[in-house]
Amino acid sequence: MRIRTGIQGFDDIVQGGLIPNRVYIVAGPPGAGKTTFGMHFLVQGAKEGERGLYVSLTEDPRNIIEDMSTFSFNVKRYSLAGLILFVDMGPLSIQYMNAIKNKEMMKSTYAEEIFKKISALVRIKGVKRIVIDSVLTLKYGSGSEEDQNREIARFFRSLKDLKATSLILSEMTDLSNYSPEHYMAHGVVFLHNFLNGNTMTRALQVIKMRGTHHDCDMHKMEISADGIRVFNTKV
Repeated sequence: MRIRTGIQGFDDIVQGGLIPNRVYIVAGPPGAGKTTFGMHFLVQGAKEGERGLYVSLTEDPRNIIEDMSTFSFNVKRYSLAGLILFVDMGPLSIQYMNAIKNKEMMKSTYAEEIFKKISALVRIKGVKRIVIDSVLTLKYGSGSEEDQNREIARFFRSLKDLKATSLILSEMTDLSNYSPEHYMAHGVVFLHNFLNGNTMTRALQVIKMRGTHHDCDMHKMEISADGIRVFNTKV
């Protein structure tokens, strides 16, 4: 059984979709389409009767819904129907940032608090698909780099036990600079947006996908009013 993302062309290059109940990372530079990718994933789930959860760690979800309204897949309708839930963790992010700035001790780490919220919604609302934006913020209040890595590892292990399929969005511009979370995830998809001659080129690359036959080439990608489309054409 595979979990379809609803992204035209992508599911074809990963044997029909994602393996369920696993944790995946969608990485790339700003403007590459990570949020749109995540929203495709949740909308496809809503179409199939699976409730989705978008956890925003910085951006006001109202802005995300408004931005996504430019696409044809009608995020607002699924939100109003309760099939896509949005959770605003911005205030909690600010609380932890202020605590770090003032060198205050918190009873639990930021990642622990986020997981508590996610776990409760999965249990109470029957959430099957999760998008978390973004992984960088999860490291707030975790101390040293070693502590941060330990906390992220704990967070990933906890997500894997939820019996839901999770996408974690990750800001990343240098493919040679992997973070521990990229090794912990079951799959890593990189969205490119780079200058090729005088033209900006979009491409999608499956860096890692456990249990799935795939190539590691860059596939041409476009973003239109219908969202993301991935082509078989290599860049």
